[in-house]
Amino acid sequence: MKGVFAVVVFILVMGLFTFAQSNLERAKRELKRLRDELADANKKSDILFLLDASGSLSSNEFQTEKGFVMNFLNTITVSVDATRIEVIPFANTASRYIDGVSFPSLDKHKCQLVEKFNSMPQSINDVDRNTYEAFKLAFDVCLGQLSAMKRGPLSLVRTVVILVTVGPWQGQSPVSIAKNLQQANIEVFVIGVGNSLLENNLQKMVNNADKQAFYFRTFQEFAELSVYLRGGE
Repeated sequence: MKGVFAVVVFILVMGLFTFAQSNLERAKRELKRLRDELADANKKSDILFLLDASGSLSSNEFQTEKGFVMNFLNTITVSVDATRIEVIPFANTASRYIDGVSFPSLDKHKCQLVEKFNSMPQSINDVDRNTYEAFKLAFDVCLGQLSAMKRGPLSLVRTVVILVTVGPWQGQSPVSIAKNLQQANIEVFVIGVGNSLLENNLQKMVNNADKQAFYFRTFQEFAELSVYLRGGE
């Protein structure tokens, strides 16, 4: 009987390991493909990062999240004439911390981005996660009241929204806004870390979950993706 129990435990452990590996490999493949396409110097693109800055993250986890952004941008030229970047941190509310898409200018290049982004604070006293407000702000930047300086048409200027979060949304669902963005030819990619309830949430927000939704059980797995995008193994 003990032997049978040991075999069952082994199968369950190996199954979880295989799932984690396959999910990580899928994320590596799809996000590297996306990054390589956005790095094409012959094409213009706008990228909006929606980053969970709530007190749900530890300080190290928040730094890992920020590291992912910088590693993703490693081979991408950031400038007013190439790729423009918007960073929207969210907790109880959402805000535009870096506004290279909604308010572009010549001085918003990668050096300026790195300097400002490194000092982006975490909302350690805000434990709520208002994902809806983050997507609403992204909608306003791309299509709404903050879109006066957004490049278009969207069929020519590739526009990508990337969400990174550590828990399910709280309050109003962002699904309808995420779908509206995609209907307007704006791509949405979602990454969740930690909370097991996230996986189902993430899949609801995108059109193709296999290529656009990625869930990691631990920040160690997420950090491995980040290192891979930087060029490591």
